[in-house]
Parts: sequence; structure tokens; C-alpha cells
Amino acid sequence: MIKNSVIALVTAAALAGIAAPAMAGTSLTQTSDSDFDAAYVLAQVQDKGINASSVEEWGDYVVASVTDAEGKQTLVYLTPVTLEVVNL
Repeated sequence: MIKNSVIALVTAAALAGIAAPAMAGTSLTQTSDSDFDAAYVLAQVQDKGINASSVEEWGDYVVASVTDAEGKQTLVYLTPVTLEVVNL
């Protein structure tokens, strides 16, 4: 009986040792599966006259990195549908 218990424990430990490295590459949080196309949104923002160099999704907003006439860089928050500037 003790021999079977020891074999069962060794087997369980070996299986846990195999499963741990396989899980190491997975994230505990879901990655975004969004259809956000940064190049397309950047072109749309620039067509609106906003001098953006990059855009990204940020929560419920689109954030554009904008350079003003003096060369100062700022972040501008936009609505995702209309790309209107949001005053936070």
C-alpha cells in the first residue's frame, strides 16, 4: 500500500513539473483581441488636422501623441468612433 502511495506521489510531482514550464509562457490576463488598426486611425486623425505621430487604444479612448507648432509633444485623448477631442 505504501509503495503504491509513493508511486502515485512521484507521478503527481512529475506531472506537475511538466505542466509548470508549459504554463510559464501563458499570460494570466487576456490579451487584447481588438481590431484596432493604428495606421488607419493615425491617418484619420491626421486628416482631421491633428499633427499626430502615433495613436493607441487606451481604455475607452484613443490616445494620440501630438507635436504642436513649438515642437512640444503632448497626448490628446479622442473618442474612438468620431475621433473628437475629449476634455478630461
